[in-house]
Amino acid sequence: MKTKITFLFSLFTLCTSAQEVQLHYDFSKTRNYLTGTFEVFKPDSAGSTFFFTDFNFGRQDGANLAYFEIARKFNIKNEIINGLNLHIEYNDGFVMTDDKSTSPSSPIGFPINRAYLAGFGFPIKIGNFTLHTSYLYKNIKGSSGIDGQFTAVFFQNLFKNKVTIRGFFDFWSQEIVLNSPDSNKKHMILLTEPQIMYNFTTKFSVGSEIEISNNFVPNKAFKIYPTLFAKYTL
Repeated sequence: MKTKITFLFSLFTLCTSAQEVQLHYDFSKTRNYLTGTFEVFKPDSAGSTFFFTDFNFGRQDGANLAYFEIARKFNIKNEIINGLNLHIEYNDGFVMTDDKSTSPSSPIGFPINRAYLAGFGFPIKIGNFTLHTSYLYKNIKGSSGIDGQFTAVFFQNLFKNKVTIRGFFDFWSQEIVLNSPDSNKKHMILLTEPQIMYNFTTKFSVGSEIEISNNFVPNKAFKIYPTLFAKYTL
């Protein structure tokens, strides 16, 4: 799920509006399908709005996943923390089986539990590098008790802007149903998707992304999935 990247990119381009399309080919043995991503970032005087949606084309008859996130940040003027903001967010989607032998007339699927997030964010300066962080309360449908999420996004241009390294890191808690004594207990979930790309123009780039996850549905284990992708900024 390619999230937060257009938002971060726009922070480094004088906060102009941005729209971006990515097409990924996942060449791991268990996936071997295309993922399409569309992202929109729009700043204004009060803060910014970010939206993205993913479609995984893992079935022979069409997409097997649709997922989206929409986030709004409100700037908080203060003299203590530079860049402090209020962050609110909504996540939702659904998954269908990616078993290509399954009959299209009898698909098997389930919703991705919707989530509401709220909290605060601010940048952390590390030398010449800036890490944009968010500290969020996360209300997940079907997960009891309190859950939280830490998010960090990063971006760096190299070689006169011909190469870009960027990505995000999410770490959150959630109940996961497991066939074990730990079933329905809280687990910590990791998801990070660093990207490296070569910028042929200011609009068109080609690169690779590595999805690294742990306890992330549907694989409740440590997984690494590489992709090749092309990106076009509208």
